Amino acid sequence: MERVSTGISGLDKLIGGYPKGSCVLISGTAGTGKTIFALHLAQATCAAGKKAVYVAIEEKRSNLITQASMFGWDLDAYEKKGLLKFVSVLESRMADAKYQFDSYGSEGGFSTIMEGIDGDVDVVIVDNLGILALEMSMSHFRQQLDYLVYALSYRGCTTLLICDETTMVKFGEVATYAVDGAIRLMKRDNAYTDSRERAMEILKMRHTKHSIDYKLFEITDKGISFVD
Repeated sequence: MERVSTGISGLDKLIGGYPKGSCVLISGTAGTGKTIFALHLAQATCAAGKKAVYVAIEEKRSNLITQASMFGWDLDAYEKKGLLKFVSVLESRMADAKYQFDSYGSEGGFSTIMEGIDGDVDVVIVDNLGILALEMSMSHFRQQLDYLVYALSYRGCTTLLICDETTMVKFGEVATYAVDGAIRLMKRDNAYTDSRERAMEILKMRHTKHSIDYKLFEITDKGISFVD
């Protein structure tokens, strides 16, 4: 099966890259590195001459550009070359904030994500999907997620869905079943070193042989680095 580089050398060695055309869910608590995982994929895709769309539901475009630059990645240059497109849902959400129930509320869905994805796109990153699911029922969430996964897969896109831990507490089991792959990031206490550490767990990855052990990683000035 053809693979798409995650942009993280340690993860590529572990799983060989994301299966092309698959939908992978990255979840975790605040500060575990979810957005950095997403930026790694955006950087690797554009560096390979492929096209990526970054749907920013929670972050400003400028914040993502700045965060990427801290690791030496010039996403602004890729955007100017037409390799990267930012779709900002955040501004739309803020503009509609005066309404108690708008299109992103309990009666809304994920269709707004698809509206910004046009043309020939190789990779789609959605960060953070949970924001649009806050008021959804379980059945509505599953219906909308199935639609999103199907629609992007039909277009041949390799998709990375970022989701916060709050949403996973409510919809985690359903979300994990609906996607092709799921990786959970966490911070935990190390009793032997009396320190905190970041770790990841591959919950599932279709068409991929992988370890079920926790893998430690650090966030360095070059991004995500696995700890031997």
